[in-house]
Amino acid sequence: MVNSPNLSLLNLYDVLVVGSGAAGLYAALCLPSHYHVGLISKETLSLSASDWAQGGIAAAIAPEDSSDLHVEDTLHAGAGLCELEAVRFLVEQAPDCVRSLVDLGVAFDRHGSELALTLEAAHRRRRVLHAADTTGRAVVTTLVQQVLQRPN
Repeated sequence: MVNSPNLSLLNLYDVLVVGSGAAGLYAALCLPSHYHVGLISKETLSLSASDWAQGGIAAAIAPEDSSDLHVEDTLHAGAGLCELEAVRFLVEQAPDCVRSLVDLGVAFDRHGSELALTLEAAHRRRRVLHAADTTGRAVVTTLVQQVLQRPN
């Protein structure tokens, strides 16, 4: 049986997001602003496994790149372990997600005013973005700042 103080907590939020890593923070930011959002974290907002990620984020955003090439590279690197539809979905969503992260203020490395895209293992095109060697921390820090600025 649930006691009444817990029931009153349930009425405070329209949506509860469980987890405060990059996925949870981003999900909370994507919700309509009229929703009252609760974000559940087992640590402080800035501490998550996402914060430890040092690698980059791959997205086919260069003019000479394409989602089809990115899918091919991912399937080849996966050596038969990848599900085609999942890979296609992730690859096709990646450019918009990167643009959203840039718009939110993630400080990806740049060459002048352009995003610095690197060529890394398994990729035939330059498509990996970094924020120095602490990409995860840069993403999480930016998302936390954005979450804390939201009134909902």
